[in-house]
Amino acid sequence: MPVQPVVSRWADLPAATQAQKWENISPGTFERILIGVERAERHDRRMDWADVGLRLLGMATGLGAVVILGVTALHFASHGAPTQGLGVFGTGSASIIGAFVTTRRSKKGD
Repeated sequence: MPVQPVVSRWADLPAATQAQKWENISPGTFERILIGVERAERHDRRMDWADVGLRLLGMATGLGAVVILGVTALHFASHGAPTQGLGVFGTGSASIIGAFVTTRRSKKGD
């Protein structure tokens, strides 16, 4: 996964002289700008944590599905149908792996 450059809203703030001119025209303008930047930065951090959480949830769900497929395959095998159990496990696992690979490829293209 390529490393994306860090984008900071703090770098886009006006120079001190420009901020002083704004304050002379409308007191409190620069404070409102700072509050907006702080809120946006906090929102970005929360979105990063949400992304991590969703990735972990996706991995856990995929692992859980493979475990369920494995238990189902063992059930088939213990009842004298190992070929059908292998088919269920193989087909199900292949489709899950395909879904993960396809999702990752589409995100890399963004």
